[in-house]
Amino acid sequence: MNREATTRFPFVDPEALGKAAVVCHRNADADSYLSAYAVSFLIRKLSPRCEVVVATPGGMTALTVKLSRRFGHVTAEEPAGEYDLMVAVDVGDTELLGSWKEAMKKTKGVKVLIDHHPLRDDGLYDRLVVDEGATSAAEVVHRLIRESGVQLDGTVAQALLEGLLFDSSHLSIASPGGLRAAVELMDAGADLVAARKELRSEPDYGEVLAKLKGAQRLKIYRVGDWVAATSMIGSFQAHVARSLVYLGADVAVVGGETEGETRVSLRATQRFAEKTGVQLGVQVAEAAAKEVGGHGGGHSTAASFSTEVGEEEAVASALAKVASLLGADLKDVD
Repeated sequence: MNREATTRFPFVDPEALGKAAVVCHRNADADSYLSAYAVSFLIRKLSPRCEVVVATPGGMTALTVKLSRRFGHVTAEEPAGEYDLMVAVDVGDTELLGSWKEAMKKTKGVKVLIDHHPLRDDGLYDRLVVDEGATSAAEVVHRLIRESGVQLDGTVAQALLEGLLFDSSHLSIASPGGLRAAVELMDAGADLVAARKELRSEPDYGEVLAKLKGAQRLKIYRVGDWVAATSMIGSFQAHVARSLVYLGADVAVVGGETEGETRVSLRATQRFAEKTGVQLGVQVAEAAAKEVGGHGGGHSTAASFSTEVGEEEAVASALAKVASLLGADLKDVD
């Protein structure tokens, strides 16, 4: 097979591609899945005979499952055989690839990373398409498609717009490049009103109960001039952390034991991130994960990590990192 390297995506002769996998991060969110969906579109445009699967290690979030019904694609949670091309999208940490990490290590195919997270362990990949200034993977993918000279269709433009909206808090924290991408996607046929509607999901009973129990178990701390909140809940940790920020916390840390491991979600206000310079993904989630033998990462205002230690120890580690970065003591608020 001709595997002559090229300087443009997919970094291999498209005619040589027979089988490709576009890999999301574990428990894929909307930005990861919809960006992967668009990458699959690009691969099939460049190499029509290529068989492409979207890999979803550990499945997808409830919202992503809903979106996948509209933007349907052949998916796989586990690798099967050899791939000529493997593209990781919106991964951040290679541990979030699940069993696909080992498949990438073993493959003889070309391995590409498309991401907007701070670059860490890049040794796994042959090629990198990374823009840490972008607020979503969808923004990076949109630019990649444009530079490839491929014409977007309305469905893929819609998918990318929804991925962009999801990771940029409906454009409220979008980069200038993200705003330009949103306009270009709408010019290509995407509907902003429809995108906002699609990203709204009616909370189910479990989510509502988790938020209320999370508030009931709330602990409040003063850290210098800032208010931190923590809670413990067995599911919907990200939703609970977000709800605590909505209630008024500057930063929230929520942990819980789920499926044999402890998962911790962190959220902060944009004001907290801008005023303090604290980056939740790298400075808190990733650092805390290393301390307690786990893995994680994320963005300045949204991050998570997983570990084998108990939820109390995991949450305490993350909270201590926040206090240390702020140079302030933690004070209980009764």
